[in-house]
Amino acid sequence: MSGINRPLSQMRKLETKEAVFRARKRILKYLVLGFLKQEGLMNTADVLVTEGSLTNEYELCDNIDLDIILQDYCSYYLIRFNKQPQFCRKVEEPIRRPQTRRVKPETVAPLPEPEQQNPDLPSSFTITKLLQDSPENIEHKIPAIERKPLKAFLSSLSSDKRHLVEILYQDIIIPSEVYWEDVKGLNTAKNLLMESVVYPVRYPEVFTGLLEPWRGVLLHGPPGTGKTMLARAVAAESGCTFFNVTCSTVINKWRGESEKIVKVLFEMAAYYSPSIVFIDEVETLASQRSTSGEHEASRRLKSQLLTELDGISQRDGIVFLLANSNMPWEIDTAMLRRLEKRICIPLPDAKTRAELFQGYIGKNIELVPKVDFQELAIKTEGYSGSDIKMVCKEALMASVRKMLPSMGRSASNRKDKLCLSDILTAIERTKPVAKNLEKRHVEWQNEMGSC
Repeated sequence: MSGINRPLSQMRKLETKEAVFRARKRILKYLVLGFLKQEGLMNTADVLVTEGSLTNEYELCDNIDLDIILQDYCSYYLIRFNKQPQFCRKVEEPIRRPQTRRVKPETVAPLPEPEQQNPDLPSSFTITKLLQDSPENIEHKIPAIERKPLKAFLSSLSSDKRHLVEILYQDIIIPSEVYWEDVKGLNTAKNLLMESVVYPVRYPEVFTGLLEPWRGVLLHGPPGTGKTMLARAVAAESGCTFFNVTCSTVINKWRGESEKIVKVLFEMAAYYSPSIVFIDEVETLASQRSTSGEHEASRRLKSQLLTELDGISQRDGIVFLLANSNMPWEIDTAMLRRLEKRICIPLPDAKTRAELFQGYIGKNIELVPKVDFQELAIKTEGYSGSDIKMVCKEALMASVRKMLPSMGRSASNRKDKLCLSDILTAIERTKPVAKNLEKRHVEWQNEMGSC
């Protein structure tokens, strides 16, 4: 009986392998068919249905397509081998095959049987250098916007929310080349943002329990002091997904649509975590709710925003709110409670103003005679960083005005050259915008600040 059972078991194994092989071929055909229809190649899809004998008996699942499978494989390959896989290569010269006459089948010599190979190993492989970092660390180095496909997130949403995701996806900003050293001064704000955003992303095992990351930071101060530049530096240093939220993004004329946009925004931020939701001029979205004449739609939008920041439902991942404001005294008290760290970004001091002058006109511009930047810093007391930039621009424009009548076609060969008198004249013509606002921000910081 044992001799009879052995062939039966072998036949069952062969039948199982054959069934798995047929199922794999069928899945590949339907994946290719779905991709062709998605790309609009309907004629090619019809030919595949005819030649592949495909029927309506099977269809692809909702959350599966060829693009998602390819992205997942690329992520796996990158984590394992620390490089992107190559699927196609360019053929330099077409291979011309010699014309051979057709031979009858019975005269064709049998081909040699291939050597027995291990099916678990590829026919060829590349030996790569072993990485010292673990796969988890390698995965964290890849931005979440590149690791996670958007289609996987869309598959879990209803049809009315999918178009909102496409709108919010356009507000994701790739961090620009702005780093801490590009922001002059503001060491207190830099240290606070490092411990609020950068360190929790790099060392998540430390910031657990009561030491969970801060939920939000408010940067307030006079206009032109570098608040938005700090936000850009945080996005570049942390590697987080950066959502730049504006009023035009979340405010909609249809009833209930603004609240839905805010809800989808934070769901999307949790999916692409660690994320930074940046709201510039936050007082426009979260002003005091006790003001008279407030519209019901504005109140509902604020309530939804407060709920998403500190609601009952818990989400995985780090979602950090970074808000800027020139008038923090108009922000609602409940929003200030969510913004756990509130720090004032003051006007630059004399040392910082000298560094700003040196950065704008001290590198690529010839100064005649040699300019003392400390002297310029003393003369620009009360100027913001934006005001100093305008001074340098006005001084450079004054030297260009002298050359404009006789410049002609040699404008491309001009060399920027500044005189001290041009800079002093530009300081007299350019008045500081926010000199009188710093005192009010300092008073509000002493009363409501937290740094």
